[in-house]
Amino acid sequence: MMKLRIGLVGIGFIADFHYHGFNQNPDAEITGLCHVLHGDETHKAEGKALLMQKCAELNLKAYDNFESLVTDPETDALILGSINPLHFGQIMAAINNGKHLMVEKPVVTDFEQLLEIQKLSIEKGIKVFPAHNFVYRKAVRKAKEIIEAGKLGQIIHSSFISSHTISESHATGWRAKKASGTGGTLIDSGHHLVYQALYLLGKPAKVQGFKSKMVLKNMDCEDTAQVSLLYPDGSMATLMQSWTSGHAEMINGIRIIGTEGSLVISDALYFNNEKIETGADYPGSFVGQATAFSDYILKDIPPLSGLDDVNDTLKIIFGAYKSAETDSVIRF
Repeated sequence: MMKLRIGLVGIGFIADFHYHGFNQNPDAEITGLCHVLHGDETHKAEGKALLMQKCAELNLKAYDNFESLVTDPETDALILGSINPLHFGQIMAAINNGKHLMVEKPVVTDFEQLLEIQKLSIEKGIKVFPAHNFVYRKAVRKAKEIIEAGKLGQIIHSSFISSHTISESHATGWRAKKASGTGGTLIDSGHHLVYQALYLLGKPAKVQGFKSKMVLKNMDCEDTAQVSLLYPDGSMATLMQSWTSGHAEMINGIRIIGTEGSLVISDALYFNNEKIETGADYPGSFVGQATAFSDYILKDIPPLSGLDDVNDTLKIIFGAYKSAETDSVIRF
């Protein structure tokens, strides 16, 4: 079996997690790195210096631009960790150049673009893998098994909560502008909560959203969002994502209660208050995701969260935004 040769796009913090995730993968390796330089000449020079430094640290081939990476015949696949506005063009270019893809969330924020990606990827025989890394945590996969086995009985209520701060560069960079980020904390970090809810609970019937900007006043969009979901069987869920407070260690996580038991995913997976799986950490999710990506490309094993889930994640998020703006409940 061939060893998958992967080019990484972007030098942000996420690049290191991807690199170390694939370091433990015998079927794939990251071989090169590029960064799309933008801004004035000083900013571009700083970006180029950071690219060369990162490549030297990780022993990777440096590419001066995306075009040289996407057309390299010695690269089989790409991981796109570039900023959101660049995703669609880079995805289409990669598909047309025969490169399989892992794309950081959100893959795109436009339904028409998503349809174009799905159509072209099928036409060209290229696989597009959403980087929904949280579902590849062992704790989440085990929780899914417990739910599907009916061990919780009838699910009554679930909560998915994540509150943390972000760096000044993130709070004042492209994420601060609606034109580039499309929204605030919900469509960015909140993506993780939504696709995990889809994986564990399925599709809701109704969506209601609330959003607020309390701390990061410079941002165009929300720094805190809450989404209420009602499912066809009558069960409910609450999702809350915030960039305002780092004091939520005992609050963050996933909690699901049913008539016969409960699940908690925090530092580990707890089933009826008993710790049964420790694989719940953030770095570990990239190890599981790397394996899933190479298995998808080399063994045709589908991802746990695919492009259809990207579509449903966007429907929930944009439904929540519409609900918040119109003070209404949205049917999914």
